[in-house]
Amino acid sequence: METIGERQKRLAQVRVKKIKEVEQQGNTDGSKSIVYKTKEGREIPAYKIPVEYLIFNKYNGRIGTFVKTYEKQYGEIDETTKEGEKLIVDFLWDSKKSRNEKTKIDIKEKGQLEIGIITKDGVIVDGNRRCMILKKIAEEEHSTPTYFRAVILEDKVNDNPKEIRKLETIYQMGADQPVDYNAIEKYLKCKVLSEDDGYTNNEIAKFMGEKPQKIEEYLKILELMEEYLKAYGYEGMYTRLSEEKVEGPFVDIRRYLDTQSSGKGIRGRNWTPQKKHINRLKNIYFDYVRAGFGTHKIRDIGNPSKGQGIFNHEELWETFFNEYHEKVLPINIKEKKEKSLDILRKKRPNESINNIIRGRDQDWKNEVEPILKENLGKSKRNLEDQNEANKPLELLQRAEKTLKAINTDNDEFNENVLDMVKSINSILWEFQQIIKKKSK
Repeated sequence: METIGERQKRLAQVRVKKIKEVEQQGNTDGSKSIVYKTKEGREIPAYKIPVEYLIFNKYNGRIGTFVKTYEKQYGEIDETTKEGEKLIVDFLWDSKKSRNEKTKIDIKEKGQLEIGIITKDGVIVDGNRRCMILKKIAEEEHSTPTYFRAVILEDKVNDNPKEIRKLETIYQMGADQPVDYNAIEKYLKCKVLSEDDGYTNNEIAKFMGEKPQKIEEYLKILELMEEYLKAYGYEGMYTRLSEEKVEGPFVDIRRYLDTQSSGKGIRGRNWTPQKKHINRLKNIYFDYVRAGFGTHKIRDIGNPSKGQGIFNHEELWETFFNEYHEKVLPINIKEKKEKSLDILRKKRPNESINNIIRGRDQDWKNEVEPILKENLGKSKRNLEDQNEANKPLELLQRAEKTLKAINTDNDEFNENVLDMVKSINSILWEFQQIIKKKSK
């Protein structure tokens, strides 16, 4: 019986033969200049290739997060099967539905204008989305044959994967519009080029039209994102990052953690945190991100700017952390013991993993969000008070406004608050004496 590997090899040989026949017929249809294994671009003729001779590149930069997440959850996708192709088509379509709709209309009216790139064995290097739309149109209109205009590389996909990924990056991440791509894809692309292919940050920067410092930043941000996924048992499930829209918060968090760790450029921090304190800051940030607090709402936790971060003030930070440690940490520990993803998957085997994850996250959020919100709100007010310690009039005006807002008819306004009233009176009396002395 033929194994999966043997079947894929046989199908690849068939595609090589069919594509070679197209080349030998010599019916070219335009050309495209590409930089492949050379320093300068060279013009290569394009051919009209029947779409049935082609397979999608499942790890292309447009849908890498979808594919890696699916394979982490359900196992490897075989792109040579009808089932595998349908999954990839759906991923490509769903990645940018509105843009795909517009492109579909455009291709119907004008045909395929932009020439794609394929390997010798029919793997699409550039043009996966265009080919997907052509296949959709053909299916809807029952039109055959359907052709994809592309130049053909002299290599099969496994002959020179490093150079092919470089070419793909140049066309997908460098020349193409960034809006075309999921925000997380560029981070994954950098990791593959760096770790799998051994390209330097300088080289990757040239491929992507970025500066080397930006590539270094991308790699650090992805490392932090992967720590975040691992913390909740979602390792490798990159679509969680897109669904939760965490890119913005993690761009800031990475910078805050780096600055707080090194201590460089910080003014006004009144203590020297140890590594354990930085780790606590990171873990707390993870929970706030998971709970859906956006970039602006969590900025005051670890912002290294003078007077803006709770973490800059040791006493404020200890109060903030102790409240978190007492009320949120036990909920996290309980979730890991009773509601880990593995446990929930065993309990609900017929439910999709994505639904299980969304339900788990929502249950956790319902429990911790009010606690996180209250703790951050109190700490931000304390931070504002501390920053305005040398502005007595503003603080007294705020205190007056707060006291006037108290509903004395409320049942909770009773002897339980008497000690606090006396304490406030005592503080005010001391203020009066200080002012009298200064006025003499």
